[in-house]
Amino acid sequence: MASPPTPIHSNSSSPQQQDRLDDIDNDNNFEHEEKADLENKDWEHLLGVEDDIDSETILPLHTKSRAAIHSKRSKVSTTAATYTTATSSFRLARPGYLCSTLHLYFEGIIRLWDRNPATVISGRYTIHLRQGLLLMVLLISLTAFWVLATGASAFSVAFEGDDLDGNRSYSRARTAGGTQRAQKSFGLGEGWGLFNGGRGKAPTGFVYPVFVPSPEDPPTAKDRFERVRGRGAQTHLKKIQFDFLPETAEEEAIREQRRKAVKAGFEHAWEGYRQHAWGHDEVLPVTGGARDSFNGWGATMIDSLDTMVIMGLNKEFDEALQWIKTQFSMSGDPTAQLQFFETVIRYMGGFLSSYDLTGEQVLLEKAKELGDYMLNAFGPEGEIHRTFPDGRVSTARELNFKAGSGLGFVLAEVGTIQVEFTRLSQLTGDPIYEEKARKVFEQLGGQTQELPGLLPPNVQDLVKHHYMSYRTGMGGMVDSYYEYLLKEWILLDGEPEEYLKSFETAMDSMQKYLVSFPSDGSEDFAIVGTVASSTKEVTPSQEHLACFVAGSLAMGSKYLDRPRYMEMAQKVAQACYLTYHHSKTGLGPEAAKFEVAPDSKGKLFVVDQESFFSPKESRPEYILRPETIESLWILYRLTGEKKYQDQAWEIFQALERSCKTDIAYSGLKNVNEPGSFNNNMESFFLAETMKYLYLMFSTPDVISLDDFVLNTEAHPILRT
Repeated sequence: MASPPTPIHSNSSSPQQQDRLDDIDNDNNFEHEEKADLENKDWEHLLGVEDDIDSETILPLHTKSRAAIHSKRSKVSTTAATYTTATSSFRLARPGYLCSTLHLYFEGIIRLWDRNPATVISGRYTIHLRQGLLLMVLLISLTAFWVLATGASAFSVAFEGDDLDGNRSYSRARTAGGTQRAQKSFGLGEGWGLFNGGRGKAPTGFVYPVFVPSPEDPPTAKDRFERVRGRGAQTHLKKIQFDFLPETAEEEAIREQRRKAVKAGFEHAWEGYRQHAWGHDEVLPVTGGARDSFNGWGATMIDSLDTMVIMGLNKEFDEALQWIKTQFSMSGDPTAQLQFFETVIRYMGGFLSSYDLTGEQVLLEKAKELGDYMLNAFGPEGEIHRTFPDGRVSTARELNFKAGSGLGFVLAEVGTIQVEFTRLSQLTGDPIYEEKARKVFEQLGGQTQELPGLLPPNVQDLVKHHYMSYRTGMGGMVDSYYEYLLKEWILLDGEPEEYLKSFETAMDSMQKYLVSFPSDGSEDFAIVGTVASSTKEVTPSQEHLACFVAGSLAMGSKYLDRPRYMEMAQKVAQACYLTYHHSKTGLGPEAAKFEVAPDSKGKLFVVDQESFFSPKESRPEYILRPETIESLWILYRLTGEKKYQDQAWEIFQALERSCKTDIAYSGLKNVNEPGSFNNNMESFFLAETMKYLYLMFSTPDVISLDDFVLNTEAHPILRT
C-alpha cells in the first residue's frame, strides 16, 4: 500500500506597516500596525485631533496600549471584529478598538488631570476633554439603543461580555483563533433578549459572528501546545478540578516515565495504521490490511487528530491534515446508509475538537459541511420534520433520505448529538444545529416513565408517550444520553437548568433502582445493573459501557454539591477496575454478570469470588474500550488521589502484555484466554483509551476539566 503523502507546511508572516504619524515615524513599536486600524473612519476628524502632540507624554501610554493590543491579538483573540449589515454600507467601529479607547479615556483623565485639565491622552491622539466626554456619551447611547433594538445578546457578541439572556451558545462565539465577520443583517426587535422574553431561539436576520482565521496568526506547533492547556473558560460555573500540589522529583519522574510509555504505544499503533490502512477506517492489527466500518472516510485518522495534538505529535498531525485537505471526501455509494450516531461523535467530534485545539480553518469547514449533511436525518425539505434524527442517512447528495416510522429510536443515538451540534452553532453562528439538538432533549424530557428519569432504550417521536414496561440501565443504547445531560449543561454555562435537573433525577433513580452491593454486607464497590420497570427487579450485570457513569457522577457531585454522588462514583469505579484486576489478562470484559444471591437490601447480586464474572452468562470479550479508564481519569482530576494513576498504569501494562501486536493493538475474544486476538482495533482506541491514559500521566493543566467538555468519543470541546 502506498505510503501517505508528504506533509506540506506553509508559513505566512504579517506585512509590515509604516505608522502614518509624522512625529513617531521612526518608532519601531508601530511597524506592525494593523491595516484595518489605519483604514478605519477618519478618527482625526471625529475625535478632534490637535497638531501639537506631545510625543514624550503620549508614547509611554501609547506604547503600553499598543503592546497590550498586540499581545491580545497574538493570542488569537476575537475581540477585534468588524460587523457589517446586509442592508447598509455603514461599518460599525470595531468593538475591541472602542473598548480600548474608552479605557484610555479614563486612564488619561486620571494621569493627566493635574498636569493639564484641558486635555487627556487617548492612544496617539490628544483629545479635548469635552469632546472625549461627548463621544463617550454618544457611544453609550448608541450601545443602549443597540441592546434595546437587537437584544441583549447582541451586546454580548460585540463586547465579549456575559450573555445577558443566557444564549451563550451563539452570542459568545469567542473561538480559538482569528477574527469574526457578520454574514446576516439584523432587524429591530429581533434580538434574543428584551423583545422575546430571553428565550433561546435565534431570530431571523440576526448578526451571527462567523469565524474567519487571521492570516497574521497561522497556527503553529507552539500554538497547539498552548491551546491544549486552555485559556481559562469564561464561565459562571464553579471550578471543579482538584488543586494539585507541586510534584516531588520522584513523583514527576514516575509520571513522566509512564506518560512517555503511553505516547510510545500510540505511536506504535499509529504507524501500523499509517502503513497498513492509510485513509481507511480501521487497521487489522493481527493480519494487516484495512476495514471500512464507518463510511470509509478515514475514521481512525479523524478520531485520532486531537490525540496527536495533545501528545505533541506535530509531524503526524500535519500529515493527516494534508490528507484531509486533499483527499477527504464524504461521497460514497448512493445506496449505502451511514450511521448517524457514530458519524457525529467520531467525525464531527474529531473535526470540532481538533479545530478548537489548532485553529486550522479546514477542520471547521469540514465540520460544518458534515453538519449540513447530517441535517438530512431530520427529514427532507417539504416534508414534516421529525424531532429525532433517523439512525441511518443516505450517502447520496440529493437528499435520498431513508424515511423512518417515527418509532423505535435508540435513546443513546438521538440523545448524543447535543454537544457536537451546539459547538458547531457556537463556532459558525448558525443556530440551526443547536436548535435541532435542543428539540430532541425537549421531546425526551416530555416523556413519562415508571422509573423517574430513566428512559427505555427505544423511544418514540412526535407523540408524548407513557412507557409502561421496559428494561433499562446505564449501558448500551442509553449510556451517553445521561452523559450528555450534564455535559450539554456545562457547555452552555449552566443553562438551561432543565438539563441539570434531568441529570439529577436520573442519577437519583440509578442509585435507587440499579445499584447492588455484595451479599456479605460490604459496600466497597457497587454494581450498576439493569432493572425491569414493571417489577423493579434488578439484574446486577454490569456492562463495560456503564462504567462511564462513575465519571459523570463524580462531576455531578462537584457541580451539585452532592458528596454522596462522589462516594457512589468511587464505588462504581472500583467495581469496574476489579473486573480488570481479577481476569487472567488484566483486562475487563464487555459485560460482567454475577451469580445470583440476595443481599441485605432485598436486591439480587451476583457472586463469583474467583473471577468476578461468569463466562457462560457474560460477554467475556474485550474490545479496547475506554470507559473504565475514563472514569479513573476524571476521579483523579477531581480528587487528586494517586491510586487512580496506579490503577490506570496497571491497565496499560495489561494492554502492552496482552493486546500489543507487531502492527498495532488488538482486542480479545475472551479476557481469560491470553492470545485470543479478535483482529480488530476500533478507532476509539486511539481517540479515547490511549488519550485518557496519556492525560492520566500528563500535568493537570493539559485538557483541564475547567476548560473543556469531552464528548462521548473523548474529543475535548472548548468551553467559551
